[in-house]
Amino acid sequence: MDQKDMIPVEISDQTMWTLSSDRKTVRLTLPPLTLAGMAEPIRAVMDFDAATVDAMLEGLTILRGQMLPPLPAPNKRH
Repeated sequence: MDQKDMIPVEISDQTMWTLSSDRKTVRLTLPPLTLAGMAEPIRAVMDFDAATVDAMLEGLTILRGQMLPPLPAPNKRH
């Protein structure tokens, strides 16, 4: 992933993620995405069920672990 291809956005967790009234899905609402040549920004809203949220959390946990530096060797931990 190239940093020049990234567009920083500011949005709060409370605005980005919301639980549905029936508590069966979680909605991800992205900020409006402006694209060159389009008159109106794109609005992206996605609903996820519990199984999908679990799969996303598992995948993100694995990726987050890869972002951290490796733990020291066992004999150097104490």
